Amino acid sequence: MTGVYCDTDAAFSETLRKSLRGTAVNISLLTTRDPEGRYHGLAVTTAVPFSSHLPSMIVAVSHAASAYPAIRDSQMYCLNQITSKDIELLDKFSRSDLRASRFTNGTWRAGLGGLPYLATATASFFCSVATAQSYEDQTVFIGRIDGVRLADGSGAGECDPLIWINGGPAKLAGRAYA
Repeated sequence: MTGVYCDTDAAFSETLRKSLRGTAVNISLLTTRDPEGRYHGLAVTTAVPFSSHLPSMIVAVSHAASAYPAIRDSQMYCLNQITSKDIELLDKFSRSDLRASRFTNGTWRAGLGGLPYLATATASFFCSVATAQSYEDQTVFIGRIDGVRLADGSGAGECDPLIWINGGPAKLAGRAYA
């Protein structure tokens, strides 16, 4: 069968997975701190601007993520948009077996609310949770942007953001249209 698949079709799940893998999304390192001041983080591909009237960012976080309780309890997070130079950090923030080493490499600084931010990120958005909606095994956090930091020299043409497509990271450098 070709064409449109409904969620009742046997091929729906596989078709959906293949379709989503072909959707390019930005990669951010979400960082937070728990009430005791310990840093936590994870790699996310779900962070997007939500409103410019009341500047906010939306991000979905799995309930199984080690950083989830810290976001829920502290009510704050920072989204660090990374470049191809930060590929080593992406690996650390994506693998639970490397959790203890997430903040040992890279140029980490304390920003608003004591949130860790990556000095080499193209941009860091410091957010306080305005609302949260649980859905299945995820919570969607809408965070009001309390502060933003651009990396030194972040001109429009100098940015080399890392994206995720077809199950892996990709660079946009050398692109002809963006």
